[in-house]
Amino acid sequence: MKTILKNVLALLLLSGLIYMVNVKELWAALAQLTLESIFGLALLSVALIYVSALKWKLFLEYLGSQVSTLRLFLLYLVGYFVNLLMPSYLGGDIVRSWYVGKKVGQHEALAATILERYTGIVAMVALAFTCMWFVSLATVQIKFAVVVVALGLITITVLALSPRPMQMLERYKRLEPVLKNIRKVQDGFQMVRGNKALLCKALLLSLLYHSLTVINTVIAAQAVGWEHPPIGDLFVVLPIILLVGSIPATPNGLGIQEGAFYFFLHGLGATPAQALGVAVVLRAKSYVLALTGGLAWLSVRKDAPAKKF
Repeated sequence: MKTILKNVLALLLLSGLIYMVNVKELWAALAQLTLESIFGLALLSVALIYVSALKWKLFLEYLGSQVSTLRLFLLYLVGYFVNLLMPSYLGGDIVRSWYVGKKVGQHEALAATILERYTGIVAMVALAFTCMWFVSLATVQIKFAVVVVALGLITITVLALSPRPMQMLERYKRLEPVLKNIRKVQDGFQMVRGNKALLCKALLLSLLYHSLTVINTVIAAQAVGWEHPPIGDLFVVLPIILLVGSIPATPNGLGIQEGAFYFFLHGLGATPAQALGVAVVLRAKSYVLALTGGLAWLSVRKDAPAKKF
C-alpha cells in the first residue's frame, strides 16, 4: 500500500509540473537534443562514476582491501539498476556494498561505502555554502536553506564523532531509526579517524565529482536551449536540488527532484520548459545508466565465496 501511495504521489507531482509547463514548448526544448550533447552527457556519466569508484577504492584500500577500480565502477552501475527497481536511493548502496563485502568483509565494505557517500555530501554542502556568498542570484531563501542543511550536517558529524551525545539521545526510543544510521557513520569515522590525508583526498575527489555534476547540468541545459546558465549559481542550487530529490516520498525522488529542478532553475533564468527539460534529460540519463547497470550485474553476480570474519 505504501509503495502504491508513493507511485501515485509521483504521478500527481509529474502531472502538476506538466500542467504548469506548455507541453509544446517542453517538446520543442527536448527536440533540440543533438547527438553531440548526448555524447557529452554520456562521457560525463563515465567520468562521474569513475571518480566515485576511485573515492570508494581509497577507503577500501585503507581498510586493507584490494578491489579493482573497474569492478567498483561496475558495481556503481549495478547500484543505479537496483535503485530503479527499489523505491529508495539506499538500495543501490546496500547491494554494491554487499557485493564488495563478499570479498573483503561486510563490516569493512559498509564502512567504506558510508564514508564514500558521506564525504560526498560534505563536499556538496561545502561547495554550496562557499559559492552562495559570491553569486548575485542566490536569494535569502536559498541561503537560508543551505545554512540549515549545513547545520544539520555539522550536527550529525558531531554526533558521529562523539559517543556522549549519542548516549543521551538513546534514551528516546523514537529516535532509534535516525540513531541507527548515525551509528553506521560513527563506525566508519572510527576506522579512519586521524588519517587526515585520506579524508583530504576523499574530499578533493568529492569536490571534483560535484564540479562535474555542475558541468553535467550545464550540458543538459544547453541541450534544451538554455544557452547561458549561471554556472556559479548552479554550484549553490544543485546541491539543494539533489538533497530535495533524495527525500524518500516517491520512488527515487520521481516528481520531487523534477519539481526542485523546475523551481530553482526557473528562478535562475530558465524558461519553465527549459527548467523541466533539464530535469527530464537528467532523469532519462539515470534510467539509461540503470539499464546499463542491469547488464553490469550479469558480470558481477558470480562472486567468490564470502570472506569469513
